[in-house]
Amino acid sequence: MLKKPDSSHVYFQKLGESKIPIFSGIASDNNRLILKSIALNGPMLKYSISKSAKIGRYSTTSRRIDNLADRGYVAEAGKRVTERGKKTEESMYGLTWKGFIASITIDDVRANMLRVLEINPLLVFPEKELILSLAKEIMTPQELETITISLVEALLKTVPDFELVEDKQLFFMVMSALVGLRLPKNFTLSRIPKDAWELLDKPAILQIVKEKIVPFLKHYADGIKAMYLLVSAFEGFDKFFYELDVKDQPSKKIKEFVETRLSTFKEEAKEEEDHG
Repeated sequence: MLKKPDSSHVYFQKLGESKIPIFSGIASDNNRLILKSIALNGPMLKYSISKSAKIGRYSTTSRRIDNLADRGYVAEAGKRVTERGKKTEESMYGLTWKGFIASITIDDVRANMLRVLEINPLLVFPEKELILSLAKEIMTPQELETITISLVEALLKTVPDFELVEDKQLFFMVMSALVGLRLPKNFTLSRIPKDAWELLDKPAILQIVKEKIVPFLKHYADGIKAMYLLVSAFEGFDKFFYELDVKDQPSKKIKEFVETRLSTFKEEAKEEEDHG
């Protein structure tokens, strides 16, 4: 585990060179520039990558991109008509999961990891928009950096040959690494309050609950018996959520609503039992 944040640049450069073949040899600098450019800008045409990465000759950039595509670090992420020459339709290149892991050994990419995930469409995972929105709200840049360092270090140390790992396998390896992540002692997410309900006081999280979580619960409430006490008892909970506003201090309002509904439900259940 890294102990000094200011040593991460050298550490990751050496770790990348030892574990990721494209970061060693005469083409390593160009490979880094290309992956960094795509990571921070999203899918681009070869010509745009050449200008952004400032490698020099377009032919050099084109060969490097083809090589990175053959080795699974980038892939076609759509097409676009060129604005130069004969205005032909050409491929746009985006990061694969292999390219993502490789690219976050680069300082600027690692510092913008959430944005990289957001703008690179080949990096797909369930509820991507929801998870990224939550991550922005509950983690500071420094906390995200700490988690990223631990994640990449764990992945690269356990993968025997990075180039032999398929993209789908790498995604599941990332998920497995997250589950068993070993973070520095006493590490905490400073933005998560002791009373988790207070997260609803954040406008972005309140909106997520309204748009994603409440409709999900409402949709499945009738069909999931195990959720009966949690959902079916709260008749009108969806309308209540939609009417919440940050200025109303949602954390207190939701607790009052839950306590009232639970109390009502218990009384109704007791009455049914007494008459049963």
